[in-house]
Amino acid sequence: MGVFALIFAIDVMISSLCMYIATKFSFVKIELKPLLVIVFLVAIVSLIPSIGWLLGIVLFVYLLSRAADASMVDSIWVVVFTKVVSFIGIVFLSAVFY
Repeated sequence: MGVFALIFAIDVMISSLCMYIATKFSFVKIELKPLLVIVFLVAIVSLIPSIGWLLGIVLFVYLLSRAADASMVDSIWVVVFTKVVSFIGIVFLSAVFY
């Protein structure tokens, strides 16, 4: 159980960092505190079995576009970049520690 909590926390941190970097390279401008809240809420929703990942992505795009007052297209690109880089980071970290 402790390993899953650690993986969850690392995923939230990596996703937040990736999202912060992605917003610096895009037209989406948002502060760090709302980013952390968005990533945490999306991570919680993503824990729902079967459909959580899809609900999480939809919620991610919606909350980002609302909080940053950005277009949906810009928000989608930030989410895609964030998810791809965070997935690569988690795979890399799991390969290093196991």
